[in-house]
Parts: sequence; structure tokens; C-alpha cells
Amino acid sequence: MQNHKFWVGPSIMTLQLRSGKTKMFRPSKIETEVLHYLLDKQIPFSNYAPQVKHTVTIPEKSYWSIWNILFDVFYTVVLLALGYIMLKAFLQEPSGEYLAKDIAKYFALITYVICFPIVLYYLFYKCHSIRTEHEGLVLSNRFSRQVLPYDEIRKLNFCIFSSKKSRIFIELIDKDFCYHRYLLGWMPLKSAKELTRLLQSLAIDATDSIN
Repeated sequence: MQNHKFWVGPSIMTLQLRSGKTKMFRPSKIETEVLHYLLDKQIPFSNYAPQVKHTVTIPEKSYWSIWNILFDVFYTVVLLALGYIMLKAFLQEPSGEYLAKDIAKYFALITYVICFPIVLYYLFYKCHSIRTEHEGLVLSNRFSRQVLPYDEIRKLNFCIFSSKKSRIFIELIDKDFCYHRYLLGWMPLKSAKELTRLLQSLAIDATDSIN
């Protein structure tokens, strides 16, 4: 496997084929199975480079951007306002003279009811904030808090999977060669470089595919 630079940042799951072509895995649920298959076949990982551990002081620091948080709050408020407007229109008495308008109104309301919970799910459950502490990286959202011990991280990469949405993902391979991926909803892009250097000093093969 090998890293290849392109605009949105490469994934660590990039296969170097015998033909010379490369294939990058998009987010899916099979990365761990692929890693274990490659290990069983003794196929080398050319983009895995263990680092030398240095004696450093790990700061207790949170990485987040107030602008990203304000945008998410604004986005949620707008959705709530739209929901209120559509609900108010929905409660009005239907008029037979405007059948097409009534159908469009019902369709818009149904679409909203389906999409709004999905948006909330990503904003408050899938999106994580990140913090460095002495025991490990701390990923947390509104409902959970997870500590990733530094000595259990084999490889870590910061990347963006879509040029349309500048959301940062952490790709992580643990000591058992299991693949994990987390969405960082509120971290500034420039913080990935600082975190990468810190993790490299802790003997973690950390890469920044964004900056």
C-alpha cells in the first residue's frame, strides 16, 4: 500500500496493484477484513513507517473551531425555522383549488421529516471533538466519550473524503490491525498538522493528508 497525494487527501487504505495502478477504498465496512487478508498473505504495507519515540510533554488541549460550531448551530436553527414554517402551512385547511400546491406542501413536509433527524444524527452523534490528554486521544460528542490510548494506535491519518464537504476524518489502525474511522466535525484544518507532529513524537505513524 502506498500514499498518493490528491486534492481531498488520500486514505491510508490505498492499494498498489501489480499492474501499477492504485485503488483507494472509499468509506465502507470492509477495511479491517482487507487488512487481515493482506497480513495473512504476507503482503507488505509500504506506507507504514514506525516512528522513534521522544520524551515530550503531552498537552491537555482541545482542538475545535468556534466558527464550525456556530455554523452547525446556525444550520440547526435554520432547519428548525423551516420545520416550523412547514408545520404551520401543513395545519392550514387544504384547498381544492390548489391541489398541486397542497401536494407539493405534503411532499416538502415528508422530505423534511426524513432529512432533519439525519442531520441531527450527524451533527450531534457522528461528529466528534478531539482532545489530547496524558492517557490518550479523547474523542467525544453529545452522547459518548472515547479514549484512544497512544500505545494502542499503530497508524493514524487525517484526511478529507470529499472535496464538497471539508469535514476531517481520522483513519486509525490499532495494534491488532483493525481499521477505525471517526468524523471530526469541529476541528480546524490547520490543527491536523500540529496533532500529526505530536503523535509522531509518541512513536505513532501519523500522517496529515490535508495540509
